[in-house]
Amino acid sequence: MFRNFVLIFLASSTVNSMNILVYSPIFAASHTNFMARLADTLTEAGHNVTFLAPVMDERRKSQLGVKKTKDVVLVKQDEEMKRHLSPVDDDMYWKTEVTPWNMNTIFSVFTDSMRQGCANFLRNKDVYDSMKSRNFDVGIYEPLSVCGLGFMHAIGIRRTISASSCVFYDSVVNVVGEPLELSHVPAQMSKFGEDMSLSERVHNYQMSKALEGVNFESFEVETKLYQEHFDVPDWRELMLDSSFNFVNAIPYLDFPRTVTQKTISIGGISIDMEFIESQKLSKEWSDVLDTRKHNMLISFGSLVRSQDMPIEWRRGLLEAIRSEPNVTFIWKYESDDVSWAKGVSNIHFSKWVPQTALLNHPRLSAFLTHGGLGSTTELAFLGKPALMVPIFADQERNANMLARHGGVRVFQKNNLENVKTAIHDVLFNKDYLKHAKKLAELLNNQPTHPKNQVVNHVEFAGKFGPFPEMNSRGRDLGFIQKNLIDVYFVLYAPYFVGYFVVFLVVLWFVRAKEVFRKVKDL
Repeated sequence: MFRNFVLIFLASSTVNSMNILVYSPIFAASHTNFMARLADTLTEAGHNVTFLAPVMDERRKSQLGVKKTKDVVLVKQDEEMKRHLSPVDDDMYWKTEVTPWNMNTIFSVFTDSMRQGCANFLRNKDVYDSMKSRNFDVGIYEPLSVCGLGFMHAIGIRRTISASSCVFYDSVVNVVGEPLELSHVPAQMSKFGEDMSLSERVHNYQMSKALEGVNFESFEVETKLYQEHFDVPDWRELMLDSSFNFVNAIPYLDFPRTVTQKTISIGGISIDMEFIESQKLSKEWSDVLDTRKHNMLISFGSLVRSQDMPIEWRRGLLEAIRSEPNVTFIWKYESDDVSWAKGVSNIHFSKWVPQTALLNHPRLSAFLTHGGLGSTTELAFLGKPALMVPIFADQERNANMLARHGGVRVFQKNNLENVKTAIHDVLFNKDYLKHAKKLAELLNNQPTHPKNQVVNHVEFAGKFGPFPEMNSRGRDLGFIQKNLIDVYFVLYAPYFVGYFVVFLVVLWFVRAKEVFRKVKDL
């Protein structure tokens, strides 16, 4: 049922074509692909979509992800930006453990690229003139950066929509007035599930506030940059004025949390089941799957490279592979140098793999993945058991989110030397497969489709937005008011005062009795 909705929205649109700007800085394929999917969905619905993509990372500029949208404006790096950019350390993802105390340092390269990219983008007057002349009805941006948000306001766009490629961003939740509920909802980069001990809740809170601080500091810098060029309000005011907040979350999959009416779940929009099921594996890949009875795919995504994995972890994984001679391990590996795996015959290395086609194939037994949200969602829809090894950022939260449904097992990256038992368990314990299939059936039969959600809400915002009446009043309340501490005080203080008075009276009588006894003994 779920996939049958893919084309329904095309015939149901009742509004005229709108001019829509999708602003998507190029820094990571998963984020760009998500924004590209939004653009293509709106293009398919008959709207005039411009995909505006400032290049933050030169290595990713070919990973735009857009297929249907033809109006793509690539804003290249000028020489000044190239001179000031900080070098990227790809080894960092494997070696570094993100904590509340090193988060600012860990994300310094990202925030620097956003700052330099924003300055480079705003220096390009030709892009400004071109975009301003197009009279956009709606602008869509990802709230990892506010540079595009300020730019949209400057060119006259008053109806905007934020679109988070993650299940949510802590910083956005704070601004729009949604409760974070960190007592039982894992923060964006939390290491824990929904059942947390006291120390884990402390860490969950610290992770949320640390990331929020990094984002807020970056947003303030970008605001100063765009305000040097335009007479535009502060980023908080602009973000609050967004007509809707799209989040890449699926309510049936994610940890339950409280949201406002402005928050619209569009998780799964990148999953095209009709296309996936129409894919045919080449003879080469079919032969690989036919070599042995069982097959396991290993991929750590596009941002984190297997070739940068510490050698001792690779050797631990290699020993686990060697111990399963009846299983072919298909490993997405970026380097031609695989001499470290010499003598192990049941590995098939490839720089590229048809991931969704393999996951959908009945001969693939299991998946070893890093837990990026794109791969996590594909895995959930396609019903394969998996071993999830989170590497960085929100991947641990994604892994724990899927693990609560019973189809995957979570394993720590710094323990890969001892991964043998976990791999065998996921491959041959049928409970994982049973739970994975059950979740996939549920997700493929949801009563709503994310494409419908996107098209309907964008068209509604373009016609009637923004919606200031939908803004939560809670965002302006202080801690005491928001948590009703003053109300509790008014209601229960008289009881405490009464109990205290009774306590004092009893204490007075006890002491008086003691004094009377001593006087009597004299």
